[in-house]
Amino acid sequence: MMFIKKTTEIPINMIKTNSQQPRQIFAEEQLLELRDSIKEFGVLQPLILKKEANGEYLLIAGERRLRASIMAGLDRVPAVIKEANEEEISLIALVENIQRENLGYIEEARAYKNIMEKYGISQLALSEKLGKNQSTISNKIRLLSLPEDIQNMLVENKLTERHARALLKIEDDQLRRVIIGKVLKHGFNVKQTEKLVEDYLTQKENQEREKNKIKHISYKLYLNTLRRTFNDMELNEKGATFKQEDTGNDLRITITIPKEIQGMVI
Repeated sequence: MMFIKKTTEIPINMIKTNSQQPRQIFAEEQLLELRDSIKEFGVLQPLILKKEANGEYLLIAGERRLRASIMAGLDRVPAVIKEANEEEISLIALVENIQRENLGYIEEARAYKNIMEKYGISQLALSEKLGKNQSTISNKIRLLSLPEDIQNMLVENKLTERHARALLKIEDDQLRRVIIGKVLKHGFNVKQTEKLVEDYLTQKENQEREKNKIKHISYKLYLNTLRRTFNDMELNEKGATFKQEDTGNDLRITITIPKEIQGMVI
């Protein structure tokens, strides 16, 4: 597998885009800036293409440049032709977008996951192929545990990856949406968002602590009532027993009363 180092001018109408392209969002403003740059200086970085059997070319990397070139009115673009299989095409497209085109963190995470699932690649193997730490890939993929609508809200509102990571500390999806709503309403930065999340977690812990305290008080009151009744009836003096046992999962109270107390049948 080798590059043909020579750059070739390829007609744009012979290039078809890659459905596995990691980048799904192309900001209009950035495309217009790139279009203007191409008008003035041309396409400085060649596209990477694969020649298909029917004579067309599959775009491996450079879709932003291709789109901006079309907007600039070009009919041909410089390209490097590469022989590659499906897996290699996906990896090259991902690397190209990460290194040169500032791929969004959600798009990057989705691309990692898609490649791993499609080609049966482990996180470790993918990290070695991409020259990245496995923890980097793992942390990105964790973001996909957020519901898709929340992922889209993060992207559409240009919230950072650290905003997204703060939400991972919250398990309730509806609460996550409430937090995003507050972040957007007040324009919270990352530190403010992290504090908001911590405040919610602290509030939840306090509520749980208070709830458990009430339960403890209720259990204690119930047990004391039973023991007091037992003592008031002086059952222990009549051969009855009161036994309290903590089994770990529950409290077990056993009251044993002989059928006959002082000659009376109960």
